[in-house]
Amino acid sequence: MSIILAAGKGTRMKSARPKVLHRVCGYPMVYHVIDAVKGCGIRENWVVIGYGGEVVKDEIGKLTDGVSWIEQKEQLGTGHAVRVALDGIEKGQELTLILYGDTPLLRSETLRNFVKGHIDAENDLSILTAELPDPTGYGRIVRDKDGKIVGIVEEKDATDEQRKINEINTGIYCVKTDWLEDAVGKLSNDNAQGEFYLTDIVSLIGGGGGKIGSFPVVDLAEIEGVNDRVDLARAQHIMENRILEELMKSGVTIYHPDSLYVEAGLEIGRDSIVYPNCSFVDSVKVGRECVIGSGSYFKRVSIGDYCNIGVGCYLEDVEIPSKTTVPPFSVLRG
Repeated sequence: MSIILAAGKGTRMKSARPKVLHRVCGYPMVYHVIDAVKGCGIRENWVVIGYGGEVVKDEIGKLTDGVSWIEQKEQLGTGHAVRVALDGIEKGQELTLILYGDTPLLRSETLRNFVKGHIDAENDLSILTAELPDPTGYGRIVRDKDGKIVGIVEEKDATDEQRKINEINTGIYCVKTDWLEDAVGKLSNDNAQGEFYLTDIVSLIGGGGGKIGSFPVVDLAEIEGVNDRVDLARAQHIMENRILEELMKSGVTIYHPDSLYVEAGLEIGRDSIVYPNCSFVDSVKVGRECVIGSGSYFKRVSIGDYCNIGVGCYLEDVEIPSKTTVPPFSVLRG
């Protein structure tokens, strides 16, 4: 099963909306995380909500199913959030994958390999880690002289020597559920923040004789959390590039891809050509060997094969038959 932590308000977003509902390529951040988890084969998914929880449930419920909700009424830290989740979940799951709802760039393939590696290594706890040239703000992975992980220290609690460590904790764990239940029951809030840190399960499980392992993430962008509007714009740019690169590798010609706005789910057929400054919003499908003129806007549009869309068109909620030419500056609404 998975536990996705999404209870925080996200004060740095300067928004009345819960942070995890801010959109990247057309969908809320937490939706992308849920989609990645479901894509790696996990069917039981629990989302811990707090600030604006009912709004989160309503919006995500309209987009996907197979999600259950746990409310964290008091924001007492990540360890407390997991404890609340475990208290509300029926026993019996062998493994628990723990993630955050503000990491929309995670890929299913990365999570699938992480869980498989955890199982193959017969670990009791596995940590997804990363090496950063500037680890400021992240919890550091602490190892002993033999390279064994002995704990994670948050930056505010770290010594000057520990702050020099470049290996960081991404906040993503795969853990045997019985070890997790035991560890979160022993968490203390005796730290600089006065919170129950989930990271403390590492020293608790290791101290109890559990086997701990780590797996480095290859693409550092995947573990970037979104904390403010600058981070949001960066995540949007990275995901747009992923979508456009995949289309181009599949046989689509895109001139000046940086000038396009695209959302997840965009489909464009082979040998189609897209000119600059176009926007593709909310489920757009373009057929094969089409030409899309500069500066056109598409929202919930299906375009058949061999179509020619002129420059500066506005198309919304329409279906364009194959072999159709749409004149420049046309406005078509369903």
